[in-house]
Formats: sequence, structure tokens, C-alpha cells
Amino acid sequence: MRVERVGIVVQAQTVQPNDVIGAPAPASASVHYPPSGTNRFARWARLSGLLGLAPVALVLGVIGLVQVRRTGQRGKGAAVLGLVAALLWTGIWANLATAFTPHVQRGSNGGVAVAQADSVLDLHVGDCFRDTSHGSEDGLDAVILVPCDHTYDGKVYATPVLGYQKDLTSEMAAKAACRSALPADTPSGAAAGFLYPNELLYEKGTSRASCYTRP
Repeated sequence: MRVERVGIVVQAQTVQPNDVIGAPAPASASVHYPPSGTNRFARWARLSGLLGLAPVALVLGVIGLVQVRRTGQRGKGAAVLGLVAALLWTGIWANLATAFTPHVQRGSNGGVAVAQADSVLDLHVGDCFRDTSHGSEDGLDAVILVPCDHTYDGKVYATPVLGYQKDLTSEMAAKAACRSALPADTPSGAAAGFLYPNELLYEKGTSRASCYTRP
């Protein structure tokens, strides 16, 4: 009789730590670091502010502050410096514009005490002025206001508002308005003239003519 052995084969397996029930798999850790260096918009804001480019510095300064707060970069001081410089330059330019814009100082009676430049759009009734254009064909933008007891080229008697009329040019409208506003006691044969706005101002419907008599 033949007897066979029955072998039992046991296969061993290596158990990995992750195969154990209930043991969590290690997560891959990632660390985020803020960008290094100073924010470029903050740097540009500082440079623009120091150069007097106020609008550019304002925009770049705001962008720089927003990015610095979000990313953690350096540059907050540079952005703030750019904004402060922009505000200072804005004030300087505003003061310069005011200084060089004709602004007439008038007395309590509304008259002009000393000769001063003024825009033809700001003439008042009773103003006396000298024309310094010397026959220029480019139009008259400003005159020299003088006291009326000085030599003058014209004295304003009316400043009618010219409502826009499509069938009339600004010159035609001013001429008609000044003729209607001419005082009844004006001596016959007196020389008169008028200043009128350009067509772009006339089309707005709120521009004025300046009607005057010559001495």
C-alpha cells in the first residue's frame, strides 16, 4: 500500500504598516512660503510718487498694498510712501493751477482796482478792458481788465446767455443778443462790439457773449 504525504504549504507574507486595519496613511505635507523680495507694484508706486507721477503712483500704490496684504511680501512702506507722495504732488499741481489761472480781485463795488488778466468768459457788466491780441485771427481768450478811468478798448454793457440755435452760428447768435441788449441811451453812432464763444461751448447752450462799447 502506497502512502502519500500531504504537505501543507504555508506562504508567509510581509505585512506593511499601511495594511494594518485602522492605521491612517501618512499624508504628504506641503509648506507654502510667501514670495520673497519687495512687491514690484509697491516699488513702482514709490518711484512714480517721487517723480511726481501722481495718478500712476495712486493706482500702483493701491495695487501694491492689496498684493502685499494677500501674499505677505515686503513693500507696505514703499506703497504707502508712493500714495503719500502722490497726494502731495496732487496738492502742489492744484495750487499751481490756481496760481496761474486768471482770478480777478474786485473791490466792494465789484469794480477792478488794478490791471489784471481775465478770461473773456468771466467778464462782468461794467468791466473795462484792453485787447492785447493785436488783430490775431486765432480768437481772443483773455483780456486785461483795467479801471474804467484808465485807457481801455471796450466797456462791457451786457453778458447775455446764448441758448443754442441750430440755424445760427455762435457769432450770429451773439450779434443778435448784443443788439437787443444795447442800452436805449447809447449815443447814436457809438462803436460797439461783442465777444462770442467757440462753437463747442455754444452747442452746450449755456455759454455767454460779452457785449461792449468802445470809448
